[in-house]
Amino acid sequence: MSRRRSRAALFAVIFGLVGSAAFAGHPMLSEDTGTQGRDNVELELGYDWSRQAGDHSFLFQPQLSWGASTTLDLIVQPSWIIDHAKGGTARGSGDTNLDAKWRFYGSAPWSLGIRAGVSAPTARDDLGLQHDRFLPHAMLVATGDFTPFTLDANLGYGRAPADASQRGDLYHFSAAVTVESGQRLFFILDTSVDSNPDRDAGKTFAAVTLLGIIYTVRPGLDVDVGFRGRLNGTGPAQQWLVGITFRGAP
Repeated sequence: MSRRRSRAALFAVIFGLVGSAAFAGHPMLSEDTGTQGRDNVELELGYDWSRQAGDHSFLFQPQLSWGASTTLDLIVQPSWIIDHAKGGTARGSGDTNLDAKWRFYGSAPWSLGIRAGVSAPTARDDLGLQHDRFLPHAMLVATGDFTPFTLDANLGYGRAPADASQRGDLYHFSAAVTVESGQRLFFILDTSVDSNPDRDAGKTFAAVTLLGIIYTVRPGLDVDVGFRGRLNGTGPAQQWLVGITFRGAP
């Protein structure tokens, strides 16, 4: 895989074009304002398979969140990538997101928060950022709780290392509606619009939508499945997502 292609793939992963929605609970594209609570932890194990123009990719992107306070989470999110392209197969560790999520406002039914941090260059060669580069990012998050409906909206920005073929300013917008059934089953409709990091791709923005289901097996244990498709011809033709989430006190 070329450096140019791998960098574009990485930026797309971060902003939801390819791979996991790195800033959201699996399998969603949109982040919510929920936090874990002081000293509680959440472990998400997200597995994604995507296909585009004859290439197949697999992404494993676990996320560990720790509640530093009732309104602040500290988050680490590494990744593992397997890319089957026409020129061969590349596999290895990807870059790592190091983030904090802070809910700074809450007055029912609305709450506001921000998730921000950096993507650290922990990937093996050709699977992520150059080893002297970091990607800062931040996202404003709004959540409305109208049980059994929940609305989430995100507005994000990331600053990428730019060159003649890559955009340096990357923008993200997403919105989701979740419908709860019986306090155990959650149906998701989620859509995002993101900057295309590749200047030569033709389209400035890429739009995708997701249909997903989350099922609470028992308190503290969720399983999920989702299908993501593109809306304007940019990004993977199809993508399947499966995840398991554990949460509670350590």
